[in-house]
Amino acid sequence: MSEMEKMMEMAQMEMDNMDPETLRMMDSMGIKKPSFKNVPKVSDKQLKDAWEVENRIVPKKDVDRIAAIPKTVTDGRMGAYITSIQNKAATLLKPEVKKMADKIYSYIKSKSKNSAEAGNMAAGLWIAGKPEMAYFTLGKICADDLTNTDNLSNYASMLSMLGAQQLAIPILNNLSTKFPKNSTLLNNLGQAWFGLGDIAKAEKYLDSTIRIYAYHPQANYTKSFIEESKGNKTEAVNLVKRSILHSYSKEKEDRLRKMGHKLTAKEVSLPKNTKADPLNLGGFATPPFPKSVDECIAMEPEWTAYRQQLKEQAVALKTSLKAAWQLAMDMQQKRSNENIAMVKASVNAGSPQGVLTLVPMHASAAYLKQNEVMDEYSRRMAEFGKKTTAFFNGTAVQLKREYEAAMEKLHEEDLEQTGEGLPNKDFCPRYKETSDKYLNTYNGAVESFFKEYLEIQKKYLNETTHWQIYSEWPEKFEAHKLEAKIAWLGALSAESPFSFESITKYKCAKPLMGKTGKLSKFDDVACQYNDSMDLKIIKFTHNCSRMTSEFDFMFLNYVRKDDFERAESDTYISSTFKISAEAGKDLKAGPLKVEAKVGGGIEFEFGQQGIEDVVLIAEAKVGAGTGILDEDEKSGSPGIGIAGKDAFPTTVEVGVEG
Repeated sequence: MSEMEKMMEMAQMEMDNMDPETLRMMDSMGIKKPSFKNVPKVSDKQLKDAWEVENRIVPKKDVDRIAAIPKTVTDGRMGAYITSIQNKAATLLKPEVKKMADKIYSYIKSKSKNSAEAGNMAAGLWIAGKPEMAYFTLGKICADDLTNTDNLSNYASMLSMLGAQQLAIPILNNLSTKFPKNSTLLNNLGQAWFGLGDIAKAEKYLDSTIRIYAYHPQANYTKSFIEESKGNKTEAVNLVKRSILHSYSKEKEDRLRKMGHKLTAKEVSLPKNTKADPLNLGGFATPPFPKSVDECIAMEPEWTAYRQQLKEQAVALKTSLKAAWQLAMDMQQKRSNENIAMVKASVNAGSPQGVLTLVPMHASAAYLKQNEVMDEYSRRMAEFGKKTTAFFNGTAVQLKREYEAAMEKLHEEDLEQTGEGLPNKDFCPRYKETSDKYLNTYNGAVESFFKEYLEIQKKYLNETTHWQIYSEWPEKFEAHKLEAKIAWLGALSAESPFSFESITKYKCAKPLMGKTGKLSKFDDVACQYNDSMDLKIIKFTHNCSRMTSEFDFMFLNYVRKDDFERAESDTYISSTFKISAEAGKDLKAGPLKVEAKVGGGIEFEFGQQGIEDVVLIAEAKVGAGTGILDEDEKSGSPGIGIAGKDAFPTTVEVGVEG
């Protein structure tokens, strides 16, 4: 019996012994119980070869596909080249998919003002998870207008991401002769050559990209595999860390963990608080602690009214919190049902029909930040606890004893001079003076501790709430905001151990009455990172917790099938393509707005699991050389950029981080 047959026999035994509860769950999701009884025969050699491919750090050089790459595709031949790709693709696509793609192309042509807007609409199909339709439609748009280099670049990127790197490289080479220092083109060339297994050539392009932009997310990440294959694990770790600083993904963190490095909060980038106190917790002024008997008498009604307001506002917030949690649970159930439906549809179609929305896009990175906040909070509270324990178990006890002893002595003196024929002096001022001294010392110290406690709580609640924008779904985030507000009202009440001493029985003179004020109001904390763009075919929004998209036309009925010619193994790491702002002038991201100039817009980073990050981009000047000396890249003369500007300016982050 071969090794594979033994494995299949063991797997079948596992299926036969599956517990009834698991079977019921699978059945509810429309998943049939797998069978390993009629699995095709696989030899031990085939199993060994598959194991080697699975554990290969960098792809094996694909000599046949590399040999098939044309030496040069000039501007004059570009139209014929794209047409040949489209003709080949048309024979590989399912008839119903091609028919729908033709229908979408006609729709785009009728709705778009120019080729730039048409290209953005086709790119929107990719964002929506319709890759075959996207590249086939964009190819037809490119053939209509070969002067739009944005579309050509995105088309080449799509081909590369679909595993057709050998078809993408001639287009990228053509563009790189026009824009030789463009990081997007250099990176995508590096990714394409890496996918084909020409590691030496891939490394040159990736190094050139990194020289232009040191923290390029994809170039650094792919270069890390090359360094690991050379045995340079330390450098591989550093490259992944640089990639994460621009754009975090769970895949990258898992890779670091596999190489023995635990990612820290300082190694990920998410937008920081724009305000030191976004919830306006510091706007709630507590009445001062009384430092004398007169102040105790005067401020007693003020503190009573203040605590009553805290209680009333907390009750109202708790009512809102109950409704908020109900909504959060309802929405979680809705997402769960959508996920189950998507899994069923994927099983029935035999291919993924969407992306599971298990957690928000930036949740993992935000959890690291939250853990850092919690660690700091725990450290500060531990140090604070030592100080307060020492005070309340030591100094406070001693102060109380000294006060009680002084008052006992005064009481004895008072008794000795009270009675018929004795002075009968009024000892109230002396009782009051001794009490004032005690109140000033004790309540002054407790008030100082109380203010320090509030400062620790304020920082913790504000920072935790900020990172929850990225780690929680919007409905659950609203509930957490209410919890933070309720917690703050509880802290403000100055309850034990921060309750002050109040001595009111020595009314030697009429004290001034305190005035009762009104509580302040909380400020709202909302996501300041909101992108939106209407690409006609698809509208998408990206906020702090998720990216959503919706089609705005009704005729699309598409089932994804991976029909395009692929390499033998999935060697794709990542690529970049951009949505130009020219056809999306309303694109906004937090306080920033992209102007309608060539090259500006949104950059999407795609990994093997789909969209990993969405980053606002703008133009940047570069001066670094490419360092690429191959003869086939040196051919061709520099071209003139569109309207005096590079059509593909280097993309850099300008303030909105993923």
